[in-house]
Order: sequence, then structure tokens, then C-alpha cells
Amino acid sequence: MFLCFLKALSLAATTVANDPTRISVGARPLGMGKAYVALADDINSVFINPAGLSKIDNWQATSMQGKFISEVNYLDFAGAYPTYFGNFCIGYVGSNISFNSPAVTLESSGGVVRIIPSTTEGVSYNYNNNVTLLSYGTDLKGLLNQPFFDHLSFGATVKLFSQQLSGPGISGGSGTGYDLDVGLIYQPNSILKAGLVVQNALPASMGGKIVWDSGSEEDLPAVIKPGLSLKILGPQGLRQIGKQTLTLNLDGDLYWNRPNLPSLLHLGLEWSPTESIDIRAGIDQDIIGTGGGGLSSSNNLTAGIGLYLNGYRFDYAYHQYFGISDNDTHYFSLSYGLWKTPPPAKVYLKLLEPTDEAVVYSANQIISGQVLDDDAKKITVNGQTAEISTTKLFSIAMPLELKKNSLVVIAYNQQGKELERKTVRILRLATFEDVASNYWAKKPIGELASLGIISGYPDGTFRPENKITRAELVTLLAKIEDISAEADNSIKTTPFRDVKPNYWAAPYILYSSENKVVTGYPDQTFRPGYNVNRVEGVTILARFAQLDLKQPIRELSFPDLPGRHWALREVNAAKSAGLLKYLEDQDFKPAQNLTRAEVVEMLAKTEFSKKKLADLLDWNKGY
Repeated sequence: MFLCFLKALSLAATTVANDPTRISVGARPLGMGKAYVALADDINSVFINPAGLSKIDNWQATSMQGKFISEVNYLDFAGAYPTYFGNFCIGYVGSNISFNSPAVTLESSGGVVRIIPSTTEGVSYNYNNNVTLLSYGTDLKGLLNQPFFDHLSFGATVKLFSQQLSGPGISGGSGTGYDLDVGLIYQPNSILKAGLVVQNALPASMGGKIVWDSGSEEDLPAVIKPGLSLKILGPQGLRQIGKQTLTLNLDGDLYWNRPNLPSLLHLGLEWSPTESIDIRAGIDQDIIGTGGGGLSSSNNLTAGIGLYLNGYRFDYAYHQYFGISDNDTHYFSLSYGLWKTPPPAKVYLKLLEPTDEAVVYSANQIISGQVLDDDAKKITVNGQTAEISTTKLFSIAMPLELKKNSLVVIAYNQQGKELERKTVRILRLATFEDVASNYWAKKPIGELASLGIISGYPDGTFRPENKITRAELVTLLAKIEDISAEADNSIKTTPFRDVKPNYWAAPYILYSSENKVVTGYPDQTFRPGYNVNRVEGVTILARFAQLDLKQPIRELSFPDLPGRHWALREVNAAKSAGLLKYLEDQDFKPAQNLTRAEVVEMLAKTEFSKKKLADLLDWNKGY
């Protein structure tokens, strides 16, 4: 019967081709009923879901051997290598069946054909079905600056098919073709993962088929495989019991363009009682004929074990097929590069200065470090080569921009291969000649100047101890609200006798007055050139920051501020909001002139400034 099937295959077009990756997927997935779409986290991903290759952080290799239903030999192997641009993998799956059959002689007499088998002679037939896999997988973190992509991985596999059929009477017995697998993995947290694969995604019109030398063509049936993986036990699972891990996996096969083929389920468990052993079990559904020309699904029980030793993993899988004991198949895999707890990575360099997340004020920064391994022959910082001394030390001066800076230090070997990279994040803040490094308000002055909220004088000074006039203060606050002097040239009059419409600060004074940030004096003057004292300045800033002035006053804010003081509510609100922390355990001294440094200190504590500073000081953004 099998001889007749092979001859028919060589002479007539068959609509469906066999993809050897349906069976040969590695002993680990086979032991779990091939439920691996969402779990995919090692080199076996190349056979089922290439998106799982993105989880590999060191090179890995694997091979598997098994004899399907004691008839068809399967062999696969693959190697994966991670790079800065994503992870690449090349794999191979081969299947082969050979057998001998008696030679036959055909005799025709009177319209009757007689088949006479030879009792002494035999002939050999051979069928090979192979596929080469070229795969790529990567995380999509940071794509389009959308948080959704931070949890998404993508992978694709180009499959190059080659089939050969040989034996007496067979011609045109070679066929080739190609197709494409595309996969995704979404992991919103450490407990749940979801996966989706489209295997053999190309339609026949785009090349997704096998073309034989005889001219016949075979389609490669497309399969949509959704999957879920739930971490029940483990350090980051639903529960934790020692170091055990337990994962439940569920996949499906949907033949969306072939409604005559039944949908299939794959269920698998993987339990790791220790870091050196995995125990697996599952149900692998497959298609089986019903006897009346129909098709149904068969539940095939699977089991397996994995043993870890020094980066090697030996996997064994037992697989039933269609409830027939003679079909029971044993698969064996050997893989390298797999650790439950990876060994510490080799360290090639050590940075001495600066530390990561450093805040500096200078325009240049010395990057210094030490080479720890003789394999490191070259050190670069943002592409510039740093000289290595005879004592294995290196240093280089790097310019810094007035913003967030990333300095990437890379060690290379003699052949130019990257060995290790370290990134130092540095925030350079603005500074002024007359603001000493130990000045009490240096940090807020640098922060707000870097944000463009405040500025210094043309000569490069800030003059932090200078007094500030009423006109200067309201101008500063109005500019923060993006009010410009050119915004309104139609000012004809102001509510203050001493502020003319053409006065340089008139638009700012008018804006602040209309928005109740500042008021004038009872004699209808504003006194723009008067220095602001502390209580006036705090009052103006409290109104600008829209603090709650109706909050209850349970105790005096400062011992030298009377309980019936006209600005008691403003001062109380400012202290509650943290604007006056720099006066902690001190007298308020309401009549003392306010300095430019004090204004910056209080302004930095307002919600307006804190929101902008939160972005500036976020070490996970902009580097």
C-alpha cells in the first residue's frame, strides 16, 4: 500500500504538503503536549514561536532525535545567538523513511493485468522531507513610545523546504518551496503570558507551497496558534513554595482556510521541584480519520523530563499516537546554554567615575575606569577611543550638553568584537559664576535654570543675594505662564497711578493684578521699583501657586508672626505646601527683603515646578 502511495505522489498533484516542524519541535515542548506558543523562552522557540527567541540572553544550541511511530526518523538541530540588534537563529529539521519492497512484474492477457511479485528480488524506496529555518526575535520595548510595546516580543522564521522521493519508476521526485512563520508574545506581568503564531503564513500565490520537478504543487496549510501560559508556582508566580516552579500552558491550532480540518488543543504542565530537574506532562491533540472519510481529533498523552548540568540540558519526551501502543515514540534532546540560575557574566571593565545617575554642573566630565580582563584591548566612550595605560587604567574627557547625557563605555577584543558595555547617565544642570558649589540654593537654581524657568544676567552671574523688586517678581511669574511683553500692545491704562501703559513691566503687572496674584496699595499705587519683603513675596507666591488659603490654622506658623497678621493664611498655606522648608526652626522675619535665591527655592516647591522637575529628574526617560 505504501508503495502505491509513493507512486501516486510522484505522478499526481497532491494538494497538501507535510511540514516536518509539526512533529519535530524539541523534546521539551513534546513532553508538554507541544503547548509552547506562549511559554516559548529558549532555543526551541525556533520550531514553534520565533518571538520566544527574544528571551535568549546568551548563545544556545540544541539537537533532537526520535523515530516517529517506529517508522520515520526525525532529526533537528539549531543554534541561536543574541546581538544588540535582536536575536538570530538558524535551524534544521529533517525526516526520512526508507524501506524495501519486492520487485513486481506486470503481465497483461485478455485485458487482465496480473501483478507478479518476485520471491528473490527487492527494490528500495526513500523519502526525505527537510526544512531549514532562518529566524529572528526581538523585544519591541520603546517602539513608538507606547507602554503597550514594552511588554511585546516579535519573531519571524523563513522556512526553506526540500523534499526527495526516489525509487524504481519514480521521476520528478524532488520538490522545493518556502514559507513564513510570524509570532508574538505579550507578557503584561510575571504571572501571565499570551502568544500568537501564524505558521505557514504565505498563501500559495506568494510562494507558500512545494513545487515538484514533475510540475505538481502542494500547498502548505496555514495554522493560527494562540496560546496562554500561567505561572502557578514560583518566585514571581501566583504562589511561592520554596524554589519550586509550576507552569500551566494551553495552545490551540486553527486551520482557518481549511474548514474540513478540526481545531486542536495542546495542554501542558512543567514542574521544577529543584533547579536541576523539570518534570513535564501534557495532552497533544492530532488529526485522525473517523473511518467514513471524516476527520476528528485524537488525544495523545505525553510526558517528559529535563536534567540540567553546567549549562547543558538533557530532555526526554514520551509521546503516544492514536492510542496504539506500537506507535509510542521516544524523543531525546541535548541542549547547551541553558541555566535555571545563569552563571555570573564575565566582567571586562570597571568604571571608577562618575557614578551612574550623577548630577553635575561642569561642561566636561572625566570618564575613568579599569580594564579587568586581558581580552579587552580597546575602550570607547560614545565612539571615542580612551587610551589604556600599562596599569590597565583608562580615562577620557567628554563634553556634556546642558541636559540629560548618556555616556556609553564599550570594551572590545582584538578582533573588534564587543565584550561588554556600561551606560552612565549624567544630568548636567546650569550654573552661574557667583553661585558657589556649597551655596544653600545651588540645586534649585540649577534645576530651574536648566528648565528655562529662571535665567541669570548677561555677564554669567545670578546674583542670588540680590533683592528683587515687585516688578521683577511679577514679571518672572507671568513669564512662567507664557505671558510676553509683546502679547498686548493695546494697553491704554492700568489700575495703578505709578504704572504707565508704556512701562516695560506693564503687561506683566496688569496680568498679575487681573488674576489676583498681586494687589496694589490703598493709594492706588503699585510701587514697581520697591523691593519685595519676605511676607509680600510669600503672599504673591502662595496666590500664584493657587494654594488652599482656607485650610484651618491650628498653630502659628512662626513665633514672630502674630495671630492676626494680614498674611497669616498665605504664610500658613505656603508652609504646609513645603515652600518655606528653608526657614525651618527659624524666625520668619516678615519685613526682611526677599532675595532672588529665596524666590527660586520657593518656586521650586510649587506643583508647577515639581511636575517639570519630575520629568527632568526621571532617570528612565531621555537617556
